[in-house]
Amino acid sequence: MLHDINLLPWREYKQRFYGMVVLGVLVAIGLQWFGSLYIDHLKTQQKTRNQQLQAYVQELDKQLINLKAIEAKHKSILTRLRLVESLQNERNKTTDFMNLMPELVPEGVYVDKMKMNGRDVEIGGISDSTARLATMLDNFENSAWLMNIEMHSIVSGKVVFGKKFQTFKVSFRFESKPLEVGLDKPSLKGVK
Repeated sequence: MLHDINLLPWREYKQRFYGMVVLGVLVAIGLQWFGSLYIDHLKTQQKTRNQQLQAYVQELDKQLINLKAIEAKHKSILTRLRLVESLQNERNKTTDFMNLMPELVPEGVYVDKMKMNGRDVEIGGISDSTARLATMLDNFENSAWLMNIEMHSIVSGKVVFGKKFQTFKVSFRFESKPLEVGLDKPSLKGVK
């Protein structure tokens, strides 16, 4: 005897299976499509950020160029200020030197030639004795304003006004600010 086999559930299962496969494929395709849309959105956002960063970097580069120009101007101004300051310091050197000389040159020594080349000074003159020249040299060496003192010549026997004198020639460097070397530091008004 033949048994009746009911194939209806099998057909339903088969239809359900195909439906589920189609549905799975559609869901997979949909997920892949939404995933690619999301990734494209992220790429677009990143490109926008990169463009903003590049624009910001370009703006900073322009500011750096401006800063370099400003720095060059600043250096130029500082150079000018130093020049003006050095000119200001040099302005009174002759007056300061002339104020200092009476304190350093003793009686009996007469300066009749003076030559200044910047801070280098060369003086010449006459003295009535060697002791007075020695006193003058000692004053020069103890002065905080003078350095590199050199006696170039002492010649005796020059007759001036019927009296015998010694001629001399001395060179030294005059400093605008006193050095801390000397023992007596003459005060000059107006020296900065």
